[in-house]
Amino acid sequence: MMHTQVDIGLILSVLMYEMNYPEYFKKCRSNFHDESKPSLEDFYNNPVHIIPRDRFNISYMSAVYKLSQCVKKDLDKEEQAGIMINHPNFWKFEEQVKTICDYLVPHLEKHVFGCNLYVDKVYIYRTCECERSSSYLWHYDNNPQEVVKTIIYLNDVNLDNSPFEYLVNEKGQGVLAKSTRIGPGPNEWISPPNQSRITDKEMINMLAMDYKNKLLLGKMGTTCAFSNDAIHRANPVIKGYRDVINIRVKPTLNKVNSYLDKKHTTSFETSGSVNPNPEAR
Repeated sequence: MMHTQVDIGLILSVLMYEMNYPEYFKKCRSNFHDESKPSLEDFYNNPVHIIPRDRFNISYMSAVYKLSQCVKKDLDKEEQAGIMINHPNFWKFEEQVKTICDYLVPHLEKHVFGCNLYVDKVYIYRTCECERSSSYLWHYDNNPQEVVKTIIYLNDVNLDNSPFEYLVNEKGQGVLAKSTRIGPGPNEWISPPNQSRITDKEMINMLAMDYKNKLLLGKMGTTCAFSNDAIHRANPVIKGYRDVINIRVKPTLNKVNSYLDKKHTTSFETSGSVNPNPEAR
């Protein structure tokens, strides 16, 4: 009888890939020992969180202010070549971004997720005067719902300079679209309808259900965490500018040494699509 050598690594890899994001999220939550953590229902039913400024101390706000000044100086030199001006290197501001993450992420762990997190993406950009297209249309990101972005305004934002806009239900909670990407299994990672853009007909139907649009207006440091699949859009600038830092977090089983780390944090240089494997970094 011939004996075939078993590739243990391959077997473990296959087993690992059987877990999808909802399953992995529950496992991460069971590893997080905090009796006050929010329920699963709270997480999935309330996908948009405006975080009050008084939740953060003066060190956080000082880091936001310094980042605001540095980003403005850099982006003022850039010419608009698309619908947004992207900062090419957020690591230039590592000290300020790390301070922001060290206050923001523990808040998200305790009050939103109920599990350990790490920062997998940081984007810094400026929204511009443009025609409505791409992220300026009603859409959802169609990444797993367990992945959350947090936008922080780096300047005061009013009706004229591109407020973030999202849909809310009759309870005032954000509205989730159904993601077609939940994990690595068969039929768990497929393309969304209409490239995840909400059609005019769909929007009319939702407005008829008493859903309403809500604008996020506020001073520098205004902070909003939202599921990738909350229905939202940016607004073109009419006058002025809007600079933003966008911090994306993912669940993890074990606490990381540093929330922000070049080992697992990237930006525009790599794809923004989440890996189908929930444990991949």
